[in-house]
Amino acid sequence: AGPPMRVEYKNIQFRKLSDSEGQGVLKQAIESSAKAANPNGKAAAAKAKGQGRAKAAPAPRIAYQWITTEPLSTWIWRADKVDDEWIYLRKSFELAGEVKSAKLYATCDNELELWVNGESAGRVPDWGNPILNPAATKLLKTGKNVIAAKARNRGGSAAFTLKLEYETTDGKKTTIVSEPDWKLSLTEADGWKTAAFDDASWTGKLKAYGNFGVAPWGIAGIDGPGGVAGKGGSSPLEPSDITVADGFQVELLYTVPKEEQGSWVALTSDDRGRLFASDQGDRGLYRIDVSGDGAKVEKMPVEISGAHGLVWAFDALWFNKSGGKLHRITDSDGDGKLDKAEEMPSATGGGEHGNHAVILTEDGSQLYIDGGNHTDLPPAESVSGSRVQGWQEDHILPRMWDAKGHARGRLAPGGWVSRFDPKTQTHEIQCIGFRNQYDIALNRHGDLFTYDADMEWDMGTPWYRPTRICQVVSGGDYGWRSGSGKWPAYYEDSLPPVVDIGPGSPTGVASGLGAKFPAKYQNAIYALDWTFGTIYAIHLEAQGAGYTGKAEPFVFGAPLPVTDAIVGKDGALYFTIGGRNTQSALYRVTYTKEIGKEEAVAEPKEVTEARTLRRKLETFHGKENAAAIANAWPHLASTDRFLRNAARVAVESQPVAQWADKALTATDPQTRITGAVALARQGDAAAHGAKLTAALLEMDAANLTDPQLLGWLRAWQLNLIRFGKPTGADREIVVAKLDALLPAKSADANVELVNLLVALEASSVIGKAMTLIENPGAPEIPDWAELVTRNQGYGRSIQAMLDDYPPIRGIAYALALRNQKSGWTLEQRRRFFTFLNAAAKHPGGASYGGFLANIRDEALAHAPNDQVIALKGITGVSYQAMPDFAITPPKGPGQAWTIESAMKHANSGQFRNANYENGRSLFHAVGCGACHRMAGFGGDIGPDVTSIRNKFDTAYVLESIIDPSKFISDQYGSSSVTTKGGAVHTGLVVERGDDLEVYPSDPKGEPVRMKRGDVAKIESVPVSQMPPGLINLLNGDEVRDLMAYLMSAGDPKDKVYGK
Repeated sequence: AGPPMRVEYKNIQFRKLSDSEGQGVLKQAIESSAKAANPNGKAAAAKAKGQGRAKAAPAPRIAYQWITTEPLSTWIWRADKVDDEWIYLRKSFELAGEVKSAKLYATCDNELELWVNGESAGRVPDWGNPILNPAATKLLKTGKNVIAAKARNRGGSAAFTLKLEYETTDGKKTTIVSEPDWKLSLTEADGWKTAAFDDASWTGKLKAYGNFGVAPWGIAGIDGPGGVAGKGGSSPLEPSDITVADGFQVELLYTVPKEEQGSWVALTSDDRGRLFASDQGDRGLYRIDVSGDGAKVEKMPVEISGAHGLVWAFDALWFNKSGGKLHRITDSDGDGKLDKAEEMPSATGGGEHGNHAVILTEDGSQLYIDGGNHTDLPPAESVSGSRVQGWQEDHILPRMWDAKGHARGRLAPGGWVSRFDPKTQTHEIQCIGFRNQYDIALNRHGDLFTYDADMEWDMGTPWYRPTRICQVVSGGDYGWRSGSGKWPAYYEDSLPPVVDIGPGSPTGVASGLGAKFPAKYQNAIYALDWTFGTIYAIHLEAQGAGYTGKAEPFVFGAPLPVTDAIVGKDGALYFTIGGRNTQSALYRVTYTKEIGKEEAVAEPKEVTEARTLRRKLETFHGKENAAAIANAWPHLASTDRFLRNAARVAVESQPVAQWADKALTATDPQTRITGAVALARQGDAAAHGAKLTAALLEMDAANLTDPQLLGWLRAWQLNLIRFGKPTGADREIVVAKLDALLPAKSADANVELVNLLVALEASSVIGKAMTLIENPGAPEIPDWAELVTRNQGYGRSIQAMLDDYPPIRGIAYALALRNQKSGWTLEQRRRFFTFLNAAAKHPGGASYGGFLANIRDEALAHAPNDQVIALKGITGVSYQAMPDFAITPPKGPGQAWTIESAMKHANSGQFRNANYENGRSLFHAVGCGACHRMAGFGGDIGPDVTSIRNKFDTAYVLESIIDPSKFISDQYGSSSVTTKGGAVHTGLVVERGDDLEVYPSDPKGEPVRMKRGDVAKIESVPVSQMPPGLINLLNGDEVRDLMAYLMSAGDPKDKVYGK
């Protein structure tokens, strides 16, 4: 009990230690640390694999103690040091017997590529990011072996060091260390990486610069969590720092050398259990053989890269290329390596919202393919049909495009899933209406699921949809529409999700089938979230023809940018991290306890029957069938949304003349509502418009259940959208019918009633809607409390919004009222704009303030001039958050910073001395804040960087500042805009209504504005909008302060400051 003990020291004295004395003290300190952290010597071994929910003793360095014990490696370099030139090193040795285990450490100041017996052993981008391979057995062989190193210094101190320790099956241990007797050449020769190469002519002189541990390198890369935290490097998260469900363990199998093999975002396994992974960029396709606690990785000779989806099927690897097409990859010459790629008829969507997953169908005969919302459907000639009938935007009021211009002009279907027949090479469209579903997976019943993305900029608005698990059903439309046009889940022509997750960035989805896990986890669907570093186990519960579910955080860590996962043939769950050129790695999850016999729980008969019935109805989707109406009609009245949807789509697939009268005259309320929705979507205005209006007017809304009332209101909307609005006396009748229902008991019904009455230009809606705005009731705050703790940066911004939650219902009414042209009093308008000003004071997503400003501007455009003048005092308020603290220019003197020189000031040791206020000021002073938002302040042109440290490490962030064009997200690339008059403007293009704004790379430059109609062409430019070297005005302390601020998520109490 009581507060933590506080320890203080005074009058500390320092004494310089010699190399030999320093090594002894170093060894003693590490051994003491190991003993203190793990007195019994047993627990840490289990925890080091990320076992259960326990955290390992706070010293991953203990795992590398062998590097710091005798014999120590020597730091070596050519005697006549020259900067920026490669040197070539070799060390040959004989190995007797069979290798039982081996571990390898190597690093270089500054850059290293390493091979053992001609096989890549890794790459070092800087000395603080060493090669650390605890499972190097596969690299060695009986007989003659050779270590080959290609190394370079880029200025300053220069040295290379290596230690290889191996044990043979007879128990003999051998250590190979770098020493001045290694072979040196200044030129590269053919075959120099192999053991057979004759290096007798390699007579270059090497110099020793001290044993491992000597300054300035110290115990390079192993003096902080994860092996490199102390150097700000980019090694993947240690398993001991990853939390996993009880009874499971996580193992790190392979660290991907980024410069050579890229950043892996797609993963699958073949029929022999070998894994395949693809780089997101252009570094190729790799085959991984996992054995024991290591992995052998081999690049495939086929010249293709950039897969977002991979699957092994029909004796080939199917590769869905981002920015390309679906490919079938095979071994053409029988040498066991994939070398031939055949292009299939498919979509060509590019980027992070483009072509995504490809998986085998439930019957094993075809493939499911999915594409994000920036992916057009496959070419018309390759589409055999669609199970989704007659989709449109279907908005009763004009949508508001995103305030920052994202996805402007993108229309339905949004993200889609098709079924591809490899024999006929044709697609059948299965389901639409997703935002950006990266992956799909089947459960044990053969039902398909996905993890759909949110639009985080919408946060705080009523049209924000959190990331969510959806069942991918035949004929389904999940209602993604761009901007404010996203359909609510209660729309009768849409479907609800299985479970809402919350904010995040969905990536891979995997089925637990085949896993050597307890039954609960075998039956789960695994959904990966890149932003929050989480793999969720989605535990499904069948309810009727659909499912509900619970999301369990199964694996999570920070940073842990998970990209894809697959259950291997050995029953383990493998997953990758990476994406956007971040450090990539391969991990394995296994169950460590005994799996007892579990009695199978029989599924309720009614659930099995409902699923069987849904699948029967789905056979009628997209096809004319004389039996369809008789089979489907009774289920238009079902209270099961998924069964009712399947029945409606079956009916919609048949000629309207066969069922229109049945829909108009149905006596059951739900049947008439469902039939009315179908008729509005498929019928003809002249033949059915007046009749449908009469059929809806006949219904007594007072006797409808809440879901039925929402369905009836949606039928009215579709009637007016598809068949046209009534006029004259007919309009008055409809207005009177709807107006009498406002306000309703249901808040959702009130929103739809206001939408309808505004569409019908009923002035009575103004007073009622304003009353609803000013009397909102209790806020409906989502339960994201646990989720936000897994990303201290982004999570803190979300928590701030939860703590000061925006008036979401009021914004929904205001969005509708902005279209009301007449009937306003001056006082009503004053109340309306006062509400918007108050709403803008709440935090929200990046587009939140812009949306509110656009609502205000569009509403003000309908006001007469005298009211515009009278309201001037409350309609000119800025809705963008501005810094409320002093911003001072940097002191300098600056320099041309490199990653190496800057990293000496940007590491965890230096950050403890950083000044928060100065770092915050520098963020705005050097121009970062002109485009980026941090902790609620800054521009909206580039991405919000509050959560940057959960995705990227310090080295990556520094590299992005110093060389911003090295990797550019497709969302923030520059473009060249040519006007019809011949003028060319280059920068980031942002759409604002009917205008374009081109922001130049100079943060002080003013954007160029032009009308869309004046633009002749827009072309992508492979140069970042962000100018290079923004930190070149800063001195070392200022680099430290700025980088600490970026890695603190804008929190002065963050642990990065040692608090």
